[in-house]
Amino acid sequence: MIFLDIALIFFLLLTVTNYRVQRSVLYPPFIFSGMWLLDLIVYRSGLLEIDPVHGKTLFILAFGALAFSIGGWLAILTPTRILRTHLFLPERKPQPSFIRNLLVLILICGLPVLFYQVFQLGRGGSGISFLMRARAAQVDAMQNGQQIHSFFLDYFLTIAIFISFAFATEKRDRRFWIATGVAFFGCILSTGRTSLLVLIGGLSAIRLLQAHRESFSQSLKLLRWPVLLFITLYIALIFINKNTEGLVGGASGIAVYFVLSYIAGPLAAFDRVVQRPFDFVPVGSHVFEFPLKLAGALHLTNYIPPPRFDEFILVPFPTNVYTVYKFYFLELGIGGMLCIMLIVGFFHSLLYLKARQGGKFSTYMFAFSFYSVLMVIFDDAYSSAGGYLRAFIFGWLYFTAVSVPLRLHLFPSRKQPSHRSSSSASLAGCSDETSEAL
Repeated sequence: MIFLDIALIFFLLLTVTNYRVQRSVLYPPFIFSGMWLLDLIVYRSGLLEIDPVHGKTLFILAFGALAFSIGGWLAILTPTRILRTHLFLPERKPQPSFIRNLLVLILICGLPVLFYQVFQLGRGGSGISFLMRARAAQVDAMQNGQQIHSFFLDYFLTIAIFISFAFATEKRDRRFWIATGVAFFGCILSTGRTSLLVLIGGLSAIRLLQAHRESFSQSLKLLRWPVLLFITLYIALIFINKNTEGLVGGASGIAVYFVLSYIAGPLAAFDRVVQRPFDFVPVGSHVFEFPLKLAGALHLTNYIPPPRFDEFILVPFPTNVYTVYKFYFLELGIGGMLCIMLIVGFFHSLLYLKARQGGKFSTYMFAFSFYSVLMVIFDDAYSSAGGYLRAFIFGWLYFTAVSVPLRLHLFPSRKQPSHRSSSSASLAGCSDETSEAL
């Protein structure tokens, strides 16, 4: 227990230091160390019966967080002229509405299709709600090595979240709220909770960056309702998607149990990995999955991807997630893992610093990446290069396309004709507005 107390003091000092560096709750090293501080507080509270964590594991946690923080501190040394170099100009200009209206139309038409496919998936099996049955069907298929191939089930929600983030970087008009509403209902239909964290976390990051209110006190005032919404939905989805039969303690006791186990369980699982690494030798590389999978598709190597879900262990309750560190530790060792944490901390902090300069594309990409640092106590989202590549391609295509002067007046704007001093100027202005509307 003495090592746990020392680790708590270390992470408290590191979290405070990282906050003072940028005075921002969005600074990735602050969130990284803060999430681990929360994890250790839950562990130390004794509210959950859980396996003990050993000193070696705490040593890895501490030095991993320190390496991530050093990467962030090095990113601050980047010259300002580089940070202010944007792929797309950050100035706010009137944006053509054609692309935005077209994307909104696609989302409106696609949501009923997603609902139908989830409902069909949840018609069989056991469970109280069709969402619970749909989730069970998807998990069973993945555990059996099968795939439920559906474009809407695989990509619709991801695209909706991309669109919501892209719209949020420009203006919060009706198109933004419709896109966000579709993404929100898509998160509910996806039967998971991580997608809600991606959406609400990313939009919250964009809001704080745009309002320039990143201090701790200001962010609490601005984000109290989004945070409350996420917590409420997170707990509600436990009873909708999880089988809670046999659990005691009432609704509040079950909710507290699941929340605490989600926070502390992965650390206990990673401790098991550190103590018995040979019991967790990966079938295929997780760290280099994307390039090896690409090489396998080109028949350059015979790559066997790792299972979609990791194996369950008892800590003493079942869990199959092992924090951000597991695969870096197993495949690269402690030294390699620390190098990866330093590199990730550098580039994620660099992306944050660029987004802070007002670039739309960097703000969009930071919003998408915000989920990864929130998940470090749970799982590794940094190594999902495919997800980052899809976000990059969509963002690049969108911000390039909105520069094309096309119009689709799904939501026609109401503009008053400008008054000109001469009759000829007035006639010319009316003609220009008429041609623009056409």
